[in-house]
Amino acid sequence: MKINYRQLSIMVFLSFISLKFLALPSVMYITSGNMSWLVALVLMIIDGLYAFMLVGLMKKCKDKNINEFLINTVGVVLAKIIFILLSAQFIIQIINLTKGLEFFVVENFYDDFNWLIYVLPLIILTGFMMYKGIRNIARVEEMFCWAITIGCIYIALKCITCTDPRAFLPMFKDGVAPLFHSAFKHYSWFGSATFLIMLFGKVDFTNAKKSVLIKYVVFAILLVQFLYFVFYGLFDTTSPTHNFCLSDVSQFSSNESIIDELSWLVVSLWVIAQALQLAVYGYCLVLSVMFAFNIKAKIPVIIAIDLLMFSLGYIGEKTVNFEQFFFNPAVSALFIFNEFVIPFILLIGYGVKRKKDRRKAKVVEDESIKIVV
Repeated sequence: MKINYRQLSIMVFLSFISLKFLALPSVMYITSGNMSWLVALVLMIIDGLYAFMLVGLMKKCKDKNINEFLINTVGVVLAKIIFILLSAQFIIQIINLTKGLEFFVVENFYDDFNWLIYVLPLIILTGFMMYKGIRNIARVEEMFCWAITIGCIYIALKCITCTDPRAFLPMFKDGVAPLFHSAFKHYSWFGSATFLIMLFGKVDFTNAKKSVLIKYVVFAILLVQFLYFVFYGLFDTTSPTHNFCLSDVSQFSSNESIIDELSWLVVSLWVIAQALQLAVYGYCLVLSVMFAFNIKAKIPVIIAIDLLMFSLGYIGEKTVNFEQFFFNPAVSALFIFNEFVIPFILLIGYGVKRKKDRRKAKVVEDESIKIVV
């Protein structure tokens, strides 16, 4: 079963915002200060451009899945290397989401929190949604998309009058070098368009309008910028001490309790959004592993991925500095390669394949003419 173009656009939208409202604004401020919003803006624009490139290629390839496409264009060996690299990225994104969610839930809902109570239901839910497939995930995301979006806007609007625009001045006081450093260091929170590679052949482009995807991408960028403006405008130089953008902004706006009646609902919805994104990356990981190692059965792969999530979560629970893994230069280099290089490999492979097909068609046509003559 395929997803429609609007569902694809919603998946892109939620993938663009999924990792942006937890720890990222806080950790980015350490390296890029009050210009962190600009780093996020540039990287999200790049993500958007690659999303349009990949979707355009998906349209041309029609019903071919990514495995068939890569084998026909770049060969079996390079195809397997690409799937292994993509698998590594999806694993890292799953770890990032899992750990971010764990800290998020502990800080906002429970003081004394048993790790297993959180992780086991999340693993079971993710495994079930991976098994049900991308159409099921897309439908659930479609159900919750606007509730999540309106909730984020509501929290930001409550605090907009308390922000201080002077927090963003002076601009470029340390030059542009820290911005490049910050972009590279935090790239594992971006690369949001890469999951589209695994959706080749799974999208129905009938009656698809390009403007729909454009609207969702632009809206995602504006929403992230809006919340970042509020976050940095509220906390300024204390931003690094506020670990969770969405919930900390929510707590700032609450007068009668830590999280007021509507804000706690928004925070709860954000947990659902993160779980859905886990399912997306989990599904993509299942496909990439199956294609990389020629595995036909899906269930053993899903079980293996769930066990991996559990093992990595346990390591993270017992290791204090596990989160530093996301700042490793090799991780950023992997994400940059997957988003900058792999799409161009796909485009070049597609172009070469088309030229070969045209040459073959021309040879056949010439031979047919000779026979007729």
